Amino acid sequence: MKQSLPFIVLTFFGISCSSTKHSATMITNPPGSRLVKCSVVLPVSLYGEWDSGMVESPCVWYDTNRNRYGMVYTGYGSTDSTKRGYTYVTKPQIGLAWSDDLLHWEKDSRSPVFTGSGVPGSADAQGASGPFIWFENGTYYLFYFGVTASGYEKGVKTMNLATSTDLTNWKRYERNPIIAPAGNGWRRDAIWHPNVVKDGDMYYLFFNASGVVNGLEEEFIGYATSKDLFHWEVDDVHSPLLVGSAKTGMWDASGRAGDPSVYKVGNIWYMAWYSWDKKNSADGLAWTTEEQFPLAWRVYERNPILRIGEPGSYDALHAGKPFIFRTNEQHYHFYTAVALDQTRQIAVAIWPGPCK
Repeated sequence: MKQSLPFIVLTFFGISCSSTKHSATMITNPPGSRLVKCSVVLPVSLYGEWDSGMVESPCVWYDTNRNRYGMVYTGYGSTDSTKRGYTYVTKPQIGLAWSDDLLHWEKDSRSPVFTGSGVPGSADAQGASGPFIWFENGTYYLFYFGVTASGYEKGVKTMNLATSTDLTNWKRYERNPIIAPAGNGWRRDAIWHPNVVKDGDMYYLFFNASGVVNGLEEEFIGYATSKDLFHWEVDDVHSPLLVGSAKTGMWDASGRAGDPSVYKVGNIWYMAWYSWDKKNSADGLAWTTEEQFPLAWRVYERNPILRIGEPGSYDALHAGKPFIFRTNEQHYHFYTAVALDQTRQIAVAIWPGPCK
């Protein structure tokens, strides 16, 4: 797979593996499996601002129009100046931030740059969340899940698309939603958190859906394909691709598998994803070969690769919802960090360290 910087959000620069055949025992030290936590890189704003309630779900790319790193993220306003958490937030909106080094970020004053349509009955009437930017031929493609009720991920959730040439003036795709809940199985209830990669002339949209698999009601990871970024076909035959273990005492005891972030190093495809043990969230890793992509994902046997921090830390409650960005020198693992007081912000861990 050959990629140039402006064509994909998850960018790889000359990092490779030499072997063409792999077994589970050979993937013993995958990229990003020994992370060093750095800090919160995008905090919540002061009360009264549009993103004072919480910020989460980052997506990072290198913007060749500005020669800077860009980030889109989900922000919520707050309904109470003294309390944090899901109960005290308004509708989700999408913000924009910029950086020169991936560690220090400045919020764009134009934020929020994308909001719900406000049109009754539309797929994103009350908000837009979980953004992903694909930049190609001068156009930004914004994938996001729309919500039909105010609050934290409330109402019907569907996958939607909008386009722009400047990140502020957006045109919604007239046939939204591009993916909706369907059937009585793995995507019965909701669609969320897109992640797009390209292999050859095919685009792959990985996402998590809420539904039921073998009696387990949770979130699971599946995928869809497209030739043009607008028309998508969900592979319900092979999806879900990833389901948590649902085993008591395990980091993914809930059975959840969500928020995929897919990237390629050499001839191995990796997927960072999150789960929880019904108390705390953490991030794990899965992998497959280029011959088997997008199927046959194996779970990394040493999961999780990112755990919660010590009591009192910015990620003492949850450390999940990953987004991976790679450069020649380092692997950046952005994630949603949640403190014990429910303060929800965006943090980063890197490999190799130290943080600079």
